[in-house]
Amino acid sequence: MERRWQNARKIFLRRTLPFFRLFPLRSATRLLSGFGRLEYRLQTRLKRSFDQAVAKGRSVLNCSWDIEETSRELAGNHILWRARDLLLDGASNEQVKEIFEVRGREHLDAALAEGKGCLVLASHFGAHMLPAHWMYREDYPLRLYMERPRSISRYMARQFRDDGPLGQDKLFISRKSDPADSASSILRAVRALRSGMVLFLAGDVRWEGKMTAPSTFLGRTFQFSTTWVVLAATSASPVVVAFCQMGQDGRYHLEFRPAFHVPRDAGSPEGMAHWVRHYLAILEDQVRMHPTN
Repeated sequence: MERRWQNARKIFLRRTLPFFRLFPLRSATRLLSGFGRLEYRLQTRLKRSFDQAVAKGRSVLNCSWDIEETSRELAGNHILWRARDLLLDGASNEQVKEIFEVRGREHLDAALAEGKGCLVLASHFGAHMLPAHWMYREDYPLRLYMERPRSISRYMARQFRDDGPLGQDKLFISRKSDPADSASSILRAVRALRSGMVLFLAGDVRWEGKMTAPSTFLGRTFQFSTTWVVLAATSASPVVVAFCQMGQDGRYHLEFRPAFHVPRDAGSPEGMAHWVRHYLAILEDQVRMHPTN
């Protein structure tokens, strides 16, 4: 039943997005999130799932969220999360600028000015693909270091066509890669950083095998990828944490935090686990403050 409902939502998004794109972007995001809130009110099973998740999160993080209000807004943002950057297809750069409220750009620019490239550390919180979309629009020398994303805008997909040894296609990773492929991928990412590029990757990726460390997140313990720690320590590139919240005003609120550096000797299991926990604690704080994202 759950799988069928998720597939129905995907079909709904694919078929209705052209309609939403007829509206100004801020109106389109509010309308689309409104469908998510409507689902919450009408679908008993869905409402129960959101309410249970919010109640558990409230307990684990010791917060005082209103369960029904938080769940309703979370349901609205969840459908926006699934839409990724698809609403921005066909929009001009000026139109896209109007839908973003950006804070801390100076931190990103200062990190790049060090001349060692920059790691932008993102997550699956909020509008997780929108920081990359914004950086492409602003002509940052961006590369994504992650599994190839699906259900993205044609605009972003066009950015993946770069050829050459530092082209985007060679920087996508796969859970099915063998150790030799993984090592080559790390070396290509380090070369991209040393050439002055911005490397965009997530710090909350659950993974298996080597280059992982255990950490507790939202009350449960998982193995998380330590790739970002290895890259930062090896390249000496600054790390800038980025968050992008979906606001009730129909805008994306993008924040870049001040840069930090991971020491070169952080490659021990204890060192990698420390930095993974450090980042996930920052992420948990975001969940506490903005549970509807």
